[in-house]
Amino acid sequence: MSSQSSRSSTPTSGLSKLPPIITNEVDREFLYELNGFIDRELSKINPQSEEQRYLVYKAVFNKVIEHVTAYKSLLTSIKKEYEDTIETIRTGQREAVFLQGKLKAMASEPSTLRNYNKRSDELEERITIVRKDNDRIQKELYELKAEHAEREKKPETKEPPKRELKKDHRRIPGLTLEESTDLSVLHKKNDRLERTLKELNISLKTRFLPKTQKLQLKDSLDNKVEYRDKLLWQSQVYKARGQRLKIALEAAQAYNRVKPPHQTVGDAVMLAFQHAMGAAEKEQAAAAAAGEQGDNAASETTQSSTFEDDDPNKEKEAEMMLEYIEKFNELFEDNKFEEAAIHAANSPKGILRTQATLAKFRDVKAGYQGRSPLLAFCDAMMSSVKTAANKPNEGLSLDCAKAGLNENRLDLIYHWLTQDKLTTSVEMGQIIRDHCSCKVPCMCGCQALAQNVFLRQRVHPEAMLCLLKQGKVHMAVQYGQSKGALEQDVLLNLLKQCPSVQLVEVVLKEEESKSSSGGGGRGVRTLLPMGLVLTTLCDIGQWELGKGWLQRLVYSGPLKTGAMPRGDTLHKLVSSDDVTTHRQWMDVVKRLQDDGHKELSLQLLAVVTVATSMRQALAVFHDKVDMPGDALN
Repeated sequence: MSSQSSRSSTPTSGLSKLPPIITNEVDREFLYELNGFIDRELSKINPQSEEQRYLVYKAVFNKVIEHVTAYKSLLTSIKKEYEDTIETIRTGQREAVFLQGKLKAMASEPSTLRNYNKRSDELEERITIVRKDNDRIQKELYELKAEHAEREKKPETKEPPKRELKKDHRRIPGLTLEESTDLSVLHKKNDRLERTLKELNISLKTRFLPKTQKLQLKDSLDNKVEYRDKLLWQSQVYKARGQRLKIALEAAQAYNRVKPPHQTVGDAVMLAFQHAMGAAEKEQAAAAAAGEQGDNAASETTQSSTFEDDDPNKEKEAEMMLEYIEKFNELFEDNKFEEAAIHAANSPKGILRTQATLAKFRDVKAGYQGRSPLLAFCDAMMSSVKTAANKPNEGLSLDCAKAGLNENRLDLIYHWLTQDKLTTSVEMGQIIRDHCSCKVPCMCGCQALAQNVFLRQRVHPEAMLCLLKQGKVHMAVQYGQSKGALEQDVLLNLLKQCPSVQLVEVVLKEEESKSSSGGGGRGVRTLLPMGLVLTTLCDIGQWELGKGWLQRLVYSGPLKTGAMPRGDTLHKLVSSDDVTTHRQWMDVVKRLQDDGHKELSLQLLAVVTVATSMRQALAVFHDKVDMPGDALN
């Protein structure tokens, strides 16, 4: 029995029997604290969040493992399995989301490809439309250029500018916001404005007329004056004839009353004419002796009216001019220079638009604010050019330009030139050009302004110099070529006044040309000979510029693909120079040696020696060819 009972109490499996979990009071307190911990942590988290609940129970499980040492290995294995399972579930969820997105992308791939193809077709269609529009716009641009060229060929006819009414969306001045929305107030305001507009139109028609009307009135006045002179002459003729007829009638009536036998009617009339002429001469002589005027000298029978009395309009005009000058003097003495300038600029017949008036403004020494009185007078005079219908003369225009330069008002001078209000001159262009103090290129705008003046005067070398000082070397050379102004003296003068690396490169740029020595070979032609350029740079103290160009020519490699090497270019340039003497070349070589460029000086010396020898050999050959046949034999 005992053996059976022992067998029955022995476990059937090979595992050892585990001790109970709760064995003492400490375990119960531990479980009680663990349950309290669970309740507290669960109350702090969101009960719907499985992740937070998992973290709470994970912490509880760790505490159980730490407390129960006998089951530590078992509980650790269980925890590991649970964590692996949970991680597997999380990985599966992430992969499910990824696979679901990939599945959606694969499902939408045909539609995406179809949309891309559709978009590609739309873009191609748009490209076609844009190209058609570009072709159409290019065609319109060519047509506009052609029309512009035709308009430039035709003589310019200035049309008066058209008046355009601009819409003003601002609030009506003089009205509040409430009044601006009141129809009755707006109607009253509209009526007042219409009356004002009507008065202004009437005033405009009565006070102001177009310039063509002035010319028509002038022609009409000239015609009427000519007609008046003709009528005056006819009236004088008719009056003299009437006086003679009256004298003849009175003589004939006297003859009929007496009828002397020894005299005829014709004799009586001739005697009356002679008597009237004699009486008229005596009266004129008496009036001259007494110092009287001719209006109370002759009698009514012989004197013919000449209608040469003083014109009252001329007297009024003279009085008006005197009053105008007095008004100007009053304004000037009261230091109202702005008003005096406007008054003088709008003077009748330009009596105050003179250099004397300008000198009066220039001599003002008192302090003033803003622009000077001289500039105010110049600006007012330029503003009234169209009203006066004539531009100031060359001297007055030059003084106005000087006034603008003295106050650095290049904008005013540019405006005057653009509006064709100045009489340009070469001296004006030189003054504007010399006013520039910038280094090349010019940044103040003086050179561009001077270039405009020289172009108007057609002084091509001065215009080219202005272009060079603006840094536009190629443009200056192209302009000189188009105007035929690239003479050697002009280019040398430009090189002396504005030396630069770009100008040296342009004037020494080789160009293929037919050789003058015959044989159909190709030579090198430059705008200036190389030796002349180098010696000129030495003379003006710019030797470093010429030396730098020479170094780049020799040491910087070929000029371009397929071109000759730089050594051959140097030989061609020296060979084509028939102006520079051997002594001048030796001076250049010596300068190179003094500066420490022995290799460069030796290379230049070799090229000069070879070129000189070839030139001498060609000269000897030509001399022999020109000799007669016997001498050759």
